[in-house]
Amino acid sequence: MVALAIARQTVREALRRRVMWIFLVIGVFLIALGPVFGFLNPRDSQVVLKSLGLAAILLAGLFITIVTCIYLIPVEIERRTIYTVLSKPVQRYEFVLGKFLGGFATVFVNIAAMGIVFLAMLWMQSPNHKVPPEMVKGVMLTFFQMMLLAALAIFFSTFATPVVNFFLSFAIFLVGNLSTVTESLTTNRNPLVSGVGRVIHYLLPNFGNFNIQNSIIHPQIELKNVDAFIMQNIAYAFIYSAVLLILAILIFDRREV
Repeated sequence: MVALAIARQTVREALRRRVMWIFLVIGVFLIALGPVFGFLNPRDSQVVLKSLGLAAILLAGLFITIVTCIYLIPVEIERRTIYTVLSKPVQRYEFVLGKFLGGFATVFVNIAAMGIVFLAMLWMQSPNHKVPPEMVKGVMLTFFQMMLLAALAIFFSTFATPVVNFFLSFAIFLVGNLSTVTESLTTNRNPLVSGVGRVIHYLLPNFGNFNIQNSIIHPQIELKNVDAFIMQNIAYAFIYSAVLLILAILIFDRREV
């Protein structure tokens, strides 16, 4: 499949970027610092390690995803290598899909690397040498959150410059994590505020639903059905990503390059 060939080449190029490795090293370093902070307060060592580890994976994954995906299409246009690619029997939708799959695979490798380090640290720090299954679910949801962000960055890359794309993706990610705030706006008595709140809450990707760290780290905050909640969010990530990719393909198909 042509898209897979483009994806493989994209992964090779992405892994050569030094900035991505810098964020990966920083993420692993922050995870490794978890036991140090835990020793400062032994009673809450596990809570500190879980909280810091998931936060480090999220932050490092955020920057790795954005920095990787915002350049995938614009660089090809800037270097004019896209003319060589499209001159071959390659459809534009295959090009966009291949770039997304390559960025998706790159993000997966990085999240998996940080996740393995994080779970290994938990295993070593646990008295009975067991990894809480909730932590595995937390890492998994972070990955799907980054998959959705990758699709968003690919969508913007079809018509925006990397700099504009960076700020757009980052801003939407921040707003999307404020789902409780935007939801409260929908019930505002002011029709204008309520209308804007509805547009923001239902149109923008709801990244906040993927952050179940509070309920994972603090069991007293209960989710009625964690597994159903996780599957719902995974389905949401796939559906929303598919919509963004379809829009990206339609825009790129009409763009003159």
